[in-house]
Amino acid sequence: MSTLDDLVDDLAATLGAPCILEDPDFRLLGFSDQRDVDQVRQRSILEKGSTPEVRTWFRSHGIGEAERPLRTPADAELGIVSRICVPVRHLGRLQGFFWLLDAHGEIAESRWEEARPYAESAGALLSLAERRQARRDASYRDVVEGGPDASRSAASELAGAAGLAPDEPVRVALVQRPDLARQLPSRPSRGGMVWIRESAEVCAAVVRAEPLTNASVDVPSVLAGLGLSRRVPDLDLRTIVGIGPVVPAIDDLADARSGALVALRVGRQTGTSLTTWERLGPLRLLGVARDADLARSLVPADVATFLHGAQPALVETVRTYLQEAASATRTASHLGVHRQTVYHRLEQVERATGIDLSSGTGRLELQLALELAPFVLPRGPER
Repeated sequence: MSTLDDLVDDLAATLGAPCILEDPDFRLLGFSDQRDVDQVRQRSILEKGSTPEVRTWFRSHGIGEAERPLRTPADAELGIVSRICVPVRHLGRLQGFFWLLDAHGEIAESRWEEARPYAESAGALLSLAERRQARRDASYRDVVEGGPDASRSAASELAGAAGLAPDEPVRVALVQRPDLARQLPSRPSRGGMVWIRESAEVCAAVVRAEPLTNASVDVPSVLAGLGLSRRVPDLDLRTIVGIGPVVPAIDDLADARSGALVALRVGRQTGTSLTTWERLGPLRLLGVARDADLARSLVPADVATFLHGAQPALVETVRTYLQEAASATRTASHLGVHRQTVYHRLEQVERATGIDLSSGTGRLELQLALELAPFVLPRGPER
């Protein structure tokens, strides 16, 4: 059976018009490479779906009850061009819609039935894909959250779905990307990986460790490695990826997922599009203890007070000083200030925090507090 992407492209080629595939709630499942779409389809692609007003407008034309293709008219006020709607059903149940944009009425009604085989194939594929995806999601939950008995058989099933050996090293990549969870069941399978719906906004890719480990550290390369090779720049800019550590086998998936959750959390809070476990440094501690425990243990009260109220210049100076291996000269050069200014600011920091910056232990304590405070305190330091 063809993949949904193939069906969308093939139907577009058959009838010579840009083609969109959406689910019954007007959420995007696929679109052809012909990108000449109207405002409504642009919103569908870029903004997770159509507006309530647009959905109501289309439903008022009977598309939900239709058994055969029908034409919907244009509406300049809503930014809608005329199009052919092809209901996608399986065993009578509505699975979605193909939309063929036809602003000038070039697709004759006598040709609409040419879309039926594509709709039948898409309906069967969507029904099967959803059941398969639900089973994979359940197996994943058993592995990362269940007890040993539940997780052992689930891990074996998940490994089989991914084409992985049970003792093969794996990683988890968490991808926050608009509409990906909706599209997931219909995505074609790839050897060495399996996709899971982690939540409504985040999907997890369980993958063979080596390809991700060797991938270039940028979002387009990682997404291509995960099979998300169709570039949509506006979506790419709204995509955040967190990659967890390599674990020895799929039985250890909970550890890989925990690390990926930390990486995704850091990426969200810092506005970083790609965060890997290897680059987290002290922030890995976010995965081993509760925020309140980390704050109590590693962010002394005086340091927390300082971070909440300090001048940004003081925080920037001490952060740079610690990153520059306690070199006042390099700190002054980096900040473009006199070395005496650095010394003066550091004295202010010592008085406010009670930490002796001439002590290695003191510097370690303050650096850990600086790294963790934005994540574990009610409010992060001023920046």
